[in-house]
Amino acid sequence: MRWDDAPEDRGRVKFAAAAGAVEGYGGRGLNGRALHPATGYLFPDQDGEGWWVIFQPWPPSGSHPHKVPGDILACNDSYGDMVHVVVLAAGVWEDDAEAAFRANIPLTLGDAARVAAAVAHVALHEHPGPAPEHPEGAAAEPPVSPRAPKGAA
Repeated sequence: MRWDDAPEDRGRVKFAAAAGAVEGYGGRGLNGRALHPATGYLFPDQDGEGWWVIFQPWPPSGSHPHKVPGDILACNDSYGDMVHVVVLAAGVWEDDAEAAFRANIPLTLGDAARVAAAVAHVALHEHPGPAPEHPEGAAAEPPVSPRAPKGAA
């Protein structure tokens, strides 16, 4: 696991780990950009453990450079050489994720999970139009990862 400042990337902090050092993200490595809590870069969980929350871009697809799809991940590197990953939101736009974290300024990992769950999915942007129908006209709940950290929802 490593993190570093990336001045050429709008001054954002990068968080990276090789695939062999990542658990919980389907055998994939990490090379994402940190999303910020009110202070610093770590979001404490209910036990006080610090978690990074990052935007992990999907592999390039030739789309518009400012429309980057990816996932919002919680990453904990306090388990020795392994980085434990929990997917907070899958298939969201990077600009939407950053805007949500700037607007809501989460303080804890639970707050970050709620902000991530409320970010619109890529499919909603790709296919504008009426919202999908739900039984008896009920509104859709924001997606929540079943693998969210304890106390995140």
